[in-house]
Order: sequence, then structure tokens, then C-alpha cells
Amino acid sequence: MRPHLILSLTALASTTFAQSAAQLYNFTSSTAIENSALRPNGHLLLTTFNKGRLYTLNPSTPNPQAELVTALPGATAICGITAIDKDKFAIVGGVRGSYHYDNETLYTVDFSKNAANPIINVVAHIPDADMLNGMASLPLQPHIVLIADSRLGSLFRVDTLTGVSKNVFTNLALAASTNASIPIGINGLKIIGDNVYFTNSALNIFAKIPVSDDGKRFGRVEIIARLSAGTSGSDWDDFIIDASGTAYIAQPENALARITPDGVYSVVAGGSDTLDLIGPTSVELAPGGKVAYVTTRGGEMGGYTYGGQVVAVKLG
Repeated sequence: MRPHLILSLTALASTTFAQSAAQLYNFTSSTAIENSALRPNGHLLLTTFNKGRLYTLNPSTPNPQAELVTALPGATAICGITAIDKDKFAIVGGVRGSYHYDNETLYTVDFSKNAANPIINVVAHIPDADMLNGMASLPLQPHIVLIADSRLGSLFRVDTLTGVSKNVFTNLALAASTNASIPIGINGLKIIGDNVYFTNSALNIFAKIPVSDDGKRFGRVEIIARLSAGTSGSDWDDFIIDASGTAYIAQPENALARITPDGVYSVVAGGSDTLDLIGPTSVELAPGGKVAYVTTRGGEMGGYTYGGQVVAVKLG
């Protein structure tokens, strides 16, 4: 998550633009989309900073429209989202402040029994957390999630069946430096196999950590890629990893970045001279992996109010 938008992008590596980037939808208000998840039916779920509202959108229709699913109780903003069962999702949110959240809460939204009227439950309050952000479920125990705390530089482990939560891992590689202009450390989070992958926005790194099947034990942090030191506003947000191990990362300066498993970085869509992507926040892959759905934040810029977007990017 990022609190504001910076528009210029410094070229950091070779750029290979996607064949096309087409806006599917944008909010007419300044609603900011924070994160997204793909349902089994191909629809997108969109978490927002708009009164705790969760939306759904069918990207395959000719003129997709975001439809309100629910406003999660006790939250002004909702952030990380991850599948924990077939068509059942965990979502974290709270009362948004200045680089801090009150009433940090984990919810479940279950579409499996009635897609038109999903079951909403509050499963845990996490009082020890400061600023929960990205989230992922454990592959072998998907009812257990790990949640990134961007201020504490930590991972919280939460059992969605019991509501038990615990800070299980803290490391400087997950934290923001003491002099960071924007104090957001670990941001996006995914678990693939026996590794937790994450971005750190303040340190401009993409990295991974070995993790045990139960999410209680962690190995040594390995940095996969790092943006040039001192580069302003190019910090990475949420991301997705495809079947080949390539990561596609939302880069807030109007770009979608790609990082290969061996750490080669490039920009595949967007850039400083385009408004196709106005402040990307998250990425999902359509079935088949040839199209990326990129969400963006909303806000105000130069007196102009813009709404969060959903943009389809064809991957070359």
C-alpha cells in the first residue's frame, strides 16, 4: 500500500512493453483499490480503502462493472486477501490511520454455499499488530495464513479456524529503515512451495524466506532483486508469481515490473509517459497466464480526482 502517487518513472533496466494494456474498469470516485484475488469462476475480488468495502468484477464481460459484495464491519480500509478454501477468502482490515491501523481484524468471506450471498465472519482480532498488509495462506494448511506487518517488519501467523494469532518472524529485511521517507517495509506476500516471497517497499527489494509447512519456522532471507539505491518512488507493492517462477510486480510509478527467477528485472507495461496504469497496487493472472489484471489506487492529483482502475495487460 502507498499513501500517495508519484508519477515519474526512472528507467532502471531494459524496458519491453506489453502488446497492449486496456482499462477494464475504473471507479468514478477516488476509491483506491489495494489488493485483488481471483475466484474459481474467473471473477476478481477487489479490496479497497473505501469504508471497508469489498467489490467483485467479472473481467470477461464486454463492459465490466464493480459490484459491491459487502462492507466489512469495523474496518475503514481492507488490504490483504488470500484464498483459504474453494471460493472462500481471508481478508485483513482495520481503521486506517497514518502508517498505523486500529482494530486490526481478520475476516472470512465464503462464496462456496451461496455465491450471491456470501457468508461473512470475523475470525480474529490482532491487537499486537501495527500495520497489516499483504497476506498468503500456507499451501498444505490453507486455513492458516501469514500476514505481513509493514511497520513491525514481521509476519503474523493466524489460524482462521481458531482465531489464534502470533508474531512468528521479525527481521530487518522485512522492516523499513529508520530514515525511510515512507515507513512501509514488507508489503506484498506470496507463499510458493516452501518459500515466502515478499516485497519491501522502503528497501526496494524482492526476496524470499524458507518456511516450514506449519508456518512456524523460517530460514535465511535471500534477496532475489533490488532496485537501484536512492531511486525515489519506485518501490514495489503486491505481486503474483506464474508457473515458471517469474514474478509480476505492481510498481507504483505507473508500471508493471517483471522479475525472472534469477533476478533479471524489466518493465513490461506502463512507464512515466503513460497513464495506462495510474499507481499500480496489485496483480493477478487470468487463467492461462497470458493476461495480467493490474489494480491501481485512486486519489487526487493537481486538482484532478481519479478512481482506482482494473487494467488488463497482455504479457509478451
